[in-house]
Amino acid sequence: MKYKFSKDIVAYQEKSVRSQSLICELLHNAYRTIKSVYMFENFDEYCRQLKSDKQEDKLKIYWKTSYDEKLIDNIKISVAFENFNKAVLLKNGIVVHSINHKFDKKISSRQKKGIPIKVSELFENGFESINLFEKESKNFNAFYENFNTINYSSTLNENYQNIIGIEKKLILELLKINQDRNRLHFFTEFSGAFMVRKHIEKWNYIMTKSIEIIETEYRNETKKLKNI
Repeated sequence: MKYKFSKDIVAYQEKSVRSQSLICELLHNAYRTIKSVYMFENFDEYCRQLKSDKQEDKLKIYWKTSYDEKLIDNIKISVAFENFNKAVLLKNGIVVHSINHKFDKKISSRQKKGIPIKVSELFENGFESINLFEKESKNFNAFYENFNTINYSSTLNENYQNIIGIEKKLILELLKINQDRNRLHFFTEFSGAFMVRKHIEKWNYIMTKSIEIIETEYRNETKKLKNI
């Protein structure tokens, strides 16, 4: 069976403008998405309204952050880190696409168990020299036809994080955020100075650290692209 051409597999070629551009595109999407989180865009005002004891001070930003945009923000954070994690894995020569068991049953099974697979393990016989822009040049069935990638939750496990390197404190928060997406969603009101302070501290950490690591990686990889 001849599989449809996809620019996804360009990432597995040796370092080139095209492969580096794909990594930068993923990081750009991650950066743009994390910066668009409603709570992060309005954090100072949200905190001001949250800390107020007066109900009349809890205005649009408070309610949108606490209810209307809450699920959307969680999704955005997860999407941002899915792009970030997979960009870093590609940069380090790790396969992020689901491996077709018909291509290599043993390697596919290891990947499904959450074990990172190196590009060098998967491709042999000079794959990196194949001209991936000649659509009819070669049958390619290492991945599934729709080029689906590994689950985001897999990239948060210890095996993948030994490569990606996000600090454990943030990983725990990202796991909670990802799990919250699949639960029933109710409005949570924080009352009492202690609960409010802890809530603000937690989200200030998530916001600051998330933007910092994604932006840093994006800037660094963009510089590399310019030097190719």
